[in-house]
Amino acid sequence: MPEAGAEKCEKGEYFHGHCCVSCPAGTYVAEHCSAPHSRGRCVPCTEGEGFTAHENGLEECLWCTQCKDDQITLRPCTLTHDTECQCKQGYFCPAEGCEICQRCSTMCPKGKEIVQNCNATMDLGCGLPDQGLVPKYLSAWFVGCLAGLYRIPCCLGDNDVQCELVLVCSGQLIVPVPFPGQAAGSLY
Repeated sequence: MPEAGAEKCEKGEYFHGHCCVSCPAGTYVAEHCSAPHSRGRCVPCTEGEGFTAHENGLEECLWCTQCKDDQITLRPCTLTHDTECQCKQGYFCPAEGCEICQRCSTMCPKGKEIVQNCNATMDLGCGLPDQGLVPKYLSAWFVGCLAGLYRIPCCLGDNDVQCELVLVCSGQLIVPVPFPGQAAGSLY
């Protein structure tokens, strides 16, 4: 960081006694610049061992992440991108940058059913049984809705006679589903 009264570096520069032009992504500074606003000697990172994702004034590359035993490699480390890891099938990690994959639940508690299969970022989701309201031919289609499937009452008047049960996926109405004993398509 420049001291008080020192020169101010421009975008794409870093301070090391004076302003030096940054090395490009995929490289690091082997020798700092000897004259202001010039570039020193930049050296490429070692493929598969280190990386720099942005232009920089680093004196060494960042180490590539090594995927853990409970993870698979989605994308290997390159000169400009770190390794991308994901939990193996049967495991999940709910947060970005999660350190430990957790084993997926295998069944729902009594009285609940699976509403979301376990995936790399989410455990098995359990909910109340649909009580036969969702036709079997639609069930498989909704499995692909990663944002979630919700059944909510959608009332069009002041009384419950005009209510429908609707499926909402990603905040959009997908299809009205009749209450038991009600004809399909009577939403409007």
